[in-house]
Amino acid sequence: MDLKNKFKELIFTLASIPSPSGEERAILEYLTGRLSQIGLPLRKQEVPDRFWNLIVNEDPANQLLIVSHVDTVPPWLGIFPPRIKDDVLEGLGVCDDKAGVAIMLMLLEERLKAGKKIPATFAFVVDEEREGQGSAMLAREKLPLYAVVLEPTDLKIAIAEGGSVEFEIRVMGKAVHGSCIPHGENAIERAIELMSKLKRLSFLYTEHPLVGPGGFNVERFSGGDGELRVPDRCIVEVDFRVLPGQETEDVIAEIKAILDDFPNVHYVVKDVSEPFAISTESPIVQKICEAYQKALGEEPELSGMPSWTDAAHLYAAGLEPVVFGPGELARCHTPEEIIELSDVVEAFAVLDKLLDLFSEEV
Repeated sequence: MDLKNKFKELIFTLASIPSPSGEERAILEYLTGRLSQIGLPLRKQEVPDRFWNLIVNEDPANQLLIVSHVDTVPPWLGIFPPRIKDDVLEGLGVCDDKAGVAIMLMLLEERLKAGKKIPATFAFVVDEEREGQGSAMLAREKLPLYAVVLEPTDLKIAIAEGGSVEFEIRVMGKAVHGSCIPHGENAIERAIELMSKLKRLSFLYTEHPLVGPGGFNVERFSGGDGELRVPDRCIVEVDFRVLPGQETEDVIAEIKAILDDFPNVHYVVKDVSEPFAISTESPIVQKICEAYQKALGEEPELSGMPSWTDAAHLYAAGLEPVVFGPGELARCHTPEEIIELSDVVEAFAVLDKLLDLFSEEV
């Protein structure tokens, strides 16, 4: 069986195993069974309340860490079970991140079969799509200095990553009978007015050359009950993008200044993730660019990852990570999620060549 068909079979198998965040046991058991057969050191790293990470081929001599996450978003966000159409797979997780998991498995199996060195530690982590507890635990370990985190980048090499600040905002109004509009205060209308004010925040109107423009996403907007009355509360969850070079504390202060000036608003900061960027002169950037050119015969494009990934925890722990992989991020977390097998094979070729380059230094 050629490499493309091996990937077709493997990604379909992986994506057919339900594994939303918090429910990764089945996929972890499948991977444990498969990895146990290849004869490399395998360790389960416990992640409290999140099962475990799988760490393969640990060796103090390894200079490289390769990471993918085994979980997906909830099933209702995509197509499940997956479908195959010629050389394209459709469905929840086929791109984010079962293609990455498959590439790691194939790198291990194919290099062992060919008698090649594997100068890297491989980590399959949980909980990336929810709280990132898998990579948070992984980052506590003694790890190699350099990392490749497999995520959909359309085969671009991301050397920067956007962060975010997530707020939950409760806007209060005054409930009255729905026919007595002037006597009430509609919380939904007040929340819409607040969103208009937030759109004028200055930090939103900057742009990073790799990550792109700032902005915010209203992830949830909930108010009213459909009854004949003026709604007295509205809950809004907003995710604000933080670009490399921006100070997260300054961003939070700017948001709070608007919220504190808006009457009858209560809020909490639900989550903060820091942005990062590494130098183009970093050895991992130089090596993966060289591997790309040798494997595919063309120069790679450097880019930024607009979304949080497990790379953020690794960077905070002192590693220099790049984010790389097949597939289009914009389609992920939707019923449009697909992966083209030709892109998977090319990503595999780049990483296989990268391992060759690291082997030369061992």
